[in-house]
Amino acid sequence: MHTVIMLFAVKNFIFPGLRFALIITFIFVILILIGTLTPLPQKIDAPGTDKWHHFIAFAALTYPLTASNKRFGIAIVIFGLSLGAAIEIIQPYVNRFSDLNDFKADAVGIFIGYLIGSLSYKYKNLLR
Repeated sequence: MHTVIMLFAVKNFIFPGLRFALIITFIFVILILIGTLTPLPQKIDAPGTDKWHHFIAFAALTYPLTASNKRFGIAIVIFGLSLGAAIEIIQPYVNRFSDLNDFKADAVGIFIGYLIGSLSYKYKNLLR
């Protein structure tokens, strides 16, 4: 029984329906905003790992909607790029540090999330 539940959960993450994708995308937006706009008392030096966090967060943001319905792919790419740019513009006003390399990592994550989501969508349709 536990295995069946796990397979169902994994299937929903790999091949999300539109409703699930919208919910997950909304949750990712909230988590990204909290993680990037929460004021810090001092600069945290995390060389290298910070860019991976941006990459993974924005790939995760883009994947669900692209995988659920390809029509939303371009919209979520534009939204993700706008969100990443807006975050970098806002950060200095909330005691955070803006970094163009963060935006570059966001953009790469967005395009990788889009690519993997598109492949998932295509594969899901082949299985029908």
